[in-house]
Amino acid sequence: MEEKVLSQEEIDALLSGLEEGKVDTTPEEKKEQEVKPFDFKNYTISARLKIPGLEVINEQLARSLRMQLSTLLREMIDITNLPLQMERFKDFLNKIPVPTSIHIFRLEPLKGHALMVIDATLAFLFIERFLGGETKHIKVEGREFTPIEQRLIKKMVDLIFIELEKAWKNIYPVKPKYVRGEVNPQFARVLMPEETVVVTGHNLELESISGKILFCYSLSTLQPIKDKLYSPYQLEEYVDLTWKKTLERYILNSKVDVRAILGKGNITLEDLVNLEEGDVIVLDKKVEEPIEVYVEDTPKILGKLGVFKNHIAIQVEKFITSEEENEIKEAG
Repeated sequence: MEEKVLSQEEIDALLSGLEEGKVDTTPEEKKEQEVKPFDFKNYTISARLKIPGLEVINEQLARSLRMQLSTLLREMIDITNLPLQMERFKDFLNKIPVPTSIHIFRLEPLKGHALMVIDATLAFLFIERFLGGETKHIKVEGREFTPIEQRLIKKMVDLIFIELEKAWKNIYPVKPKYVRGEVNPQFARVLMPEETVVVTGHNLELESISGKILFCYSLSTLQPIKDKLYSPYQLEEYVDLTWKKTLERYILNSKVDVRAILGKGNITLEDLVNLEEGDVIVLDKKVEEPIEVYVEDTPKILGKLGVFKNHIAIQVEKFITSEEENEIKEAG
């Protein structure tokens, strides 16, 4: 491309045009842009998001379900986590085909309802395996589940709820409470259509058959525990029993200095030097008042003085709290 160098007269004319406003400096891209109206009522929410707490729950649930379902069905099941999605409740329901195994439940003590959706393919697969079949291809016939089939599916749902409760334990203790089951999503409208929901789930594969298990939580349900869900680190509760017993043994065998203070009194140095057997020193405590027991110079116990098997002993009446401990130190 041949470059053209402007002359001094052309440069002066261009600068003069800019100052007088005769030259339009608006980019061509902005000229072509038009303002388009935005429909706040009918807009669609569909976005992937990161909620560390829910991701931990999903991972733990996937591991436990892989083991439990593989043992129950006697076949290895591959389970992968699906990305978290945020959308409107009505958009979520519109994507659910008929028939589908829909289960409404509550996460007590959290408020509101949640949904668990099991693809019809998986539901019929579970039924087939429970009845002893080994069909490799499941046909969804577009019919409702029979009462016997619903009872078999409920058995699977109860198992999933048990593992779901375990997965939530380290984030926030909840108890899934079953409300009812549905086949048609039109009868599962337990939330307002415009309400925002968080959708999580797993994809299950068994040989040539695959399907999804989805969980739909209302954003308002998760709001009270958002701090726990957005915490980046969630520690599992694991106790090494061998280490625990070893630590307990070392602690119980440790020697500490224990002394009991019967009371305090003030006397002169002359009286102290001239003390004889039978003299009485008046203390600031009555006989019936509890005495303080110090462990390594720290008040820890209030007890009662007595005799046990010809030995002076102290009967423990109360353990001193941290606040009471500070008060005793200040008074002393």
